[in-house]
Amino acid sequence: MKNIILICFVFFLSSCGYSSIYKNQKSQDFQIDVIEMAGDNEFNNLLKNELKLYSNINSNKQYDVSLNSKYQKIIVSKNSSGVATNYKILVDTIINIELNNKTHELNFNESINIKNNSNSFEQDKYERNIKKNFASLIREKLVIKIFNLNDN
Repeated sequence: MKNIILICFVFFLSSCGYSSIYKNQKSQDFQIDVIEMAGDNEFNNLLKNELKLYSNINSNKQYDVSLNSKYQKIIVSKNSSGVATNYKILVDTIINIELNNKTHELNFNESINIKNNSNSFEQDKYERNIKKNFASLIREKLVIKIFNLNDN
């Protein structure tokens, strides 16, 4: 009985239809160089490092990009004594890409609602982690956009 269940389980997993989103995309045969940064320096440096890690230094395809980011921490709600309890973190990023003597402007927006932590060290650590995650998300979206720009 256990063997039949195991065989059925393996059969269903093998035909679940999973395929990677990058399956039909070319490998990372390009280099992204950040030539200009404006806005929030910490976020721009995180995004620049993400792009540097993803780039292939030996590639012939090189994209020059400029970053302009805006980081906001907005108070969403306060308790009865006026202390902030919930925040909304927003990152708006404008990336200009030079491609075929044209400049393409791409806008990326990420946001999340968080609760205030009474420990300010833990709160700062959590916010830095959120910034890193946002930089990684924007890098993934940018790579997909670059693949799409090359296909057109």
